[in-house]
Amino acid sequence: MSQFRVEKEGHVAWIINDRPQVMNAVLTEGWEGLNDLLDELNKDLNIRVAVICGEGKGFCGGADVQELSSHPAEFAENKYSDAEMRAGQNLLQDSTRKLRSVRFPVIAAIHGVAVGAGLEMTCACDLIVAEEGTRMGFPECSVAVTITNGGTFFASRVFGLNKAREMAYTGEFITAEDGFRLGAVSKVVAKGTVREEAGKLAHLIASRAPTVLALHKKMFDRALESNLENTLVYETECLLTTAKSLDHAEGAVAFLEKRAPKFTGF
Repeated sequence: MSQFRVEKEGHVAWIINDRPQVMNAVLTEGWEGLNDLLDELNKDLNIRVAVICGEGKGFCGGADVQELSSHPAEFAENKYSDAEMRAGQNLLQDSTRKLRSVRFPVIAAIHGVAVGAGLEMTCACDLIVAEEGTRMGFPECSVAVTITNGGTFFASRVFGLNKAREMAYTGEFITAEDGFRLGAVSKVVAKGTVREEAGKLAHLIASRAPTVLALHKKMFDRALESNLENTLVYETECLLTTAKSLDHAEGAVAFLEKRAPKFTGF
């Protein structure tokens, strides 16, 4: 059974990391399970937003240190090869690829701790809602392994390059409040309310046009790696797609009739 499970609530999918006895540290097979869940959710056109959260006292304490600690001896005894390490990393990194490639926005609802691979997963999401006092960091330098899973790519964009470097070089943590001041965290909420508050945000987003949500996600990702002219061209193509849609017609009529639109999406 995967340590990640899904609960659906209307147009919102909750992806729950359920290994609280070890602060939701993720085993290699855990990443494989998460990848499968994201694939399945991407096929479910009723889902418009996902929220990823953790059971127990923290969101995610990173990769499973007990699993990682066996690698040096296994390498020395030729029980673990470079190819096997790369295959395991590919499973982990596929979760980042899929968090960005699924058509819907993903909200990270974090509490307690989001460190190492847990923070990498957080930064790969579209938005972050954090309980007050949540600690975030990259402690990899303290255990002599490097950041992986797109951590340097996303953290430099989410926290800013210099802050991300400081976090990676020192291994020191920052708080949810620090993240909010940096513009990384969308909302800091009271302890014990992160799921409630993330759910409110998710349902608000899910009430918007799903095709537009999917295209906006692609547009922001492409803009990060593009120039202004290419961005303008892509924005025009996306506008042509949405301007011809039934949802656009419904949205305009609903606005004139002063009622909530009934979007059908894909």
